Amino acid sequence: MAKKPASLEAALGGYASQDETAGSSQDSAEIVRHPAAAARTPTVKLTAYVPPAASKRLKMMCIEHDRDVNSYLREGLDMVLEKYGQPSLAEFAKK
Repeated sequence: MAKKPASLEAALGGYASQDETAGSSQDSAEIVRHPAAAARTPTVKLTAYVPPAASKRLKMMCIEHDRDVNSYLREGLDMVLEKYGQPSLAEFAKK
C-alpha cells in the first residue's frame, strides 16, 4: 500500500501556484497543542437521564451564565461527594 502524501500540495501532485510555494520554506506544518491539553486528567463518559424540562432549564442556565453543561454537572457531583463524605473531584485529579 502506498504511503499517504504529507501535504496538500503533494496530494495535488504539485499543482500549487508558484506564488503560494515561493514564500514557504517549510515542507510541513508545525503542530501546536493547547497548554491545557497536557494538564487534563483522564476522564470517562457518563450518561444521565433527566426530564426534558430540566435539560432545557440547564441549557438556558448555560447561556445565561456563559458556562457549559459539564461544569454544572461536575459542580453537582462535587456536592453529592461532599454530602456523603467522599473526596472531591479535585482530590481525585491529584491521584
